[in-house]
Amino acid sequence: MKIYGHPWSTHTRKTLMTLAEKGLEAELVVLAIPKGEHRQPEHLARHPFAKVPVLDDDGFVLFETRAINEYLDRTTGPAKLVPSDVRDLARMHQWTHVADAYLVPHAAPFLVESLFRRFLGGEKNEQAIAAARAGMQAPLDAADAWLSRSDYFAGRAFSLADVHWMPYLEYLHRLGEGDALARRKHLDAWWKRVSARPTWHEVARSGPQPYDAPAL
Repeated sequence: MKIYGHPWSTHTRKTLMTLAEKGLEAELVVLAIPKGEHRQPEHLARHPFAKVPVLDDDGFVLFETRAINEYLDRTTGPAKLVPSDVRDLARMHQWTHVADAYLVPHAAPFLVESLFRRFLGGEKNEQAIAAARAGMQAPLDAADAWLSRSDYFAGRAFSLADVHWMPYLEYLHRLGEGDALARRKHLDAWWKRVSARPTWHEVARSGPQPYDAPAL
């Protein structure tokens, strides 16, 4: 089994976290994104939109993070990250979609300008950072309100919805947004629970980090 991606990529981290939670091993084939390796014909054959990650499971090639992670959970031992209860399953999909539709459009440019611009080249855009920060407030408030009623996004247990939100909260904390997040006490309590998981330390806090690495 291979995963094509990069360990600093938010989407790749979601899949690496899924693998870790399932106790699975896969070869991470690192694509140097600033060098354009994700846009080369070889990778475009795997992912026509030049994104990461991509899964290759003995010739079964799958792209799009949500599809990959659900496939991994459902096909490798007892499913534990996809709820069996229909309402919990609906909540999982709801909050995964909330992240993609309402958080990521703001979080992604915030991370690019605040963290990855030095690897990608060009000048940091402070106006874009301010706009992205403002845009993140509504989805973070919505998450905080929901987590006042539930320990996890899907309700009763840790799920792929939690996995989906984690990389963004990790980077926001690392980029100095921790005080604003801490004021959302329910979201903050959730973050403390999920970020303490040994699997997250394995995925996101081991090895070189973008905060101090001289080059990608």
